[in-house]
Parts: sequence; structure tokens; C-alpha cells
Amino acid sequence: MNRIPTLAGMALAALMALPLQVAATPISTSIALDTVFSGNTPDGPAPWLIAEFTSAVGSNTGTLVLSSHTGGPDFIQGLNSQQSTVGWAFYLNQALSPSGAACTAGTCADNGASYKAGGFNTGPVPGLFNLAFGWSQSNRFMIGDSATYALTFASPLTGNPFVENASHWSSVAHIQGIADDCSGWIVSGDGTGAEGSGPCRSVTVAEPGELGMLGLGLLFGGLLLDLRRRYS
Repeated sequence: MNRIPTLAGMALAALMALPLQVAATPISTSIALDTVFSGNTPDGPAPWLIAEFTSAVGSNTGTLVLSSHTGGPDFIQGLNSQQSTVGWAFYLNQALSPSGAACTAGTCADNGASYKAGGFNTGPVPGLFNLAFGWSQSNRFMIGDSATYALTFASPLTGNPFVENASHWSSVAHIQGIADDCSGWIVSGDGTGAEGSGPCRSVTVAEPGELGMLGLGLLFGGLLLDLRRRYS
């Protein structure tokens, strides 16, 4: 009769001795670029670009999925060899490891992913952006394209690393190929200073030969005007 409570007590003691398994707090965030900061409005309805990041607090890794929802011939290029301009950029408040970004599927950016603590030049949009992606002219990121990246961080995550910068923008992208060969800078976040969409301004640069003919024309026009004044 006394064995039942004894066995129950032993089972309870064994359960209490087991280590507690604490579930990791998941991290899941979606960044939608749906605001025109300057330039022209991309084709199709907003949001034109979406980035989704998943991980867990305490983890050193995470998955970032980039996807394009633009319309028409719109595309992203950007990020030249000097890393002075970007195609699509984000702001991280936790540093990536030196080899912390690897494309695992989709239309991978030609540069992979560039992390630069000092920030990148992102055209007219203010604030620091330190994670950038860029595609070449022969490998444009267009409607329906997506790219999946495995990110490795220098230290365990304490929360969502994709946050707004000091100017309250979390992401920026330069969309090109908009109707009439225009382009626009689109953003995500709660920042200020957005100029909105404007008219497409195509700038035609004259060839050197055309500039020379124009100069000669102005010179002869000036001489004729001077002769008329002298003999009138």
C-alpha cells in the first residue's frame, strides 16, 4: 500500500530534475516598400518590393527573402564596384559576420550582399543604410523575381535586427525602367522629407560634334549681329 505514493513521489522528483526547455522567441518581420520618396511612381500597385525576415532570439542566423511586385518593365540594378550606390538597401542594428550573407535561391544579386558599417550612398534618401543588394544590367531584379539569403550575425540576435535608421527609414530601393525610361526612389518607414512622384525628366546630352556645331552657329550669329549694328 505504501509503494504507490513512493513511486509517484519518485516520478515527480524525476520530472523536476529534467532541464526546462524554454522555447526560443521567434522573430518575424515584413518590410514593404510602398512610398515614393522622389522621382517617379513604379508601375503596378504598391507595395512594389517586399522583404521578409525570420529567425529567433538568441540565434546567430536568419533567413531574408526579397521579392519584386513591380509592374511592367521595372527593375533594380545598382551597387557598383566602388560600393557608392545601391539597388536595394536596409538598416541593421546588429552587425553581420564577415561572411554573413549567402544567397540560397532565386535571382541572386551579383554582389551577393554587401554589409558596410559606415553605410552606403543611397541617393536622395537621408540616413544610414548598411546592408545593400545590387544586380547587373544582364541580371536585373524584375517583376516576379525573388531571392533568398541566409544571414549570419556576429552575435546572437536580441530582437528584430531590421529597424529604422536615424531618419526613420528602414529600407530604400532605386526602381528603374519605369514608363518612358524614368526611375524613382521608394522607401519603407515613418521618415519625413519624401517629395513624392514628379514628372519624368529625360535629359538628352548632346554629342561632342553637335556641341561644336552649336558653338560655331552662336559665333556666326554674334558676328552677323555685330555687323548689322555697325552698318545700320
